[in-house]
Amino acid sequence: MKYFESVIGYEDIKLELSRMLDTIRFPEKYRNLGVKPPAGILLHGAPGVGKTMFSNAFLKASDRPAFVCRKDKPDGEFVNEIKTVFDKAMEAAPSIVLLDDMDKFANEDSSRSDAEEYVTIQSCIDAIKTEGKEVFVFATANNTRKLPNSLIRAGRFDKVIERKV
Repeated sequence: MKYFESVIGYEDIKLELSRMLDTIRFPEKYRNLGVKPPAGILLHGAPGVGKTMFSNAFLKASDRPAFVCRKDKPDGEFVNEIKTVFDKAMEAAPSIVLLDDMDKFANEDSSRSDAEEYVTIQSCIDAIKTEGKEVFVFATANNTRKLPNSLIRAGRFDKVIERKV
């Protein structure tokens, strides 16, 4: 839990993230116990509660190359950026991809749960599994209702944690 000292409170989340971090840092130990490494974490909650601070501490503590994806390009270019980030992470595996503010990756319209951005993320996560790469995906979001259920299911994000105010 020392990795999360900069975050005040939220001991339950710190403990949960520390457990996940241990499986990433020492995968052989868990494989020997028959435990499959987790695919990813989705940390969500209101804006300003420290999700990005938690994710950055997690990335730093993982001792893995980290690749960050934030929406900073127009839609068409951003889809290519998502693919590029995942490709780089797979080349550098074992690694981590951070999808920061994932609920803002596509149009705010809730009927766009099949938006190209989300379909691309799902395809990239599925490619990680198909190719047997050790790429852990950490995502943050303010509002999970804007995300398609097919994206946030177990197998893509094995742990969904809500950070409340």
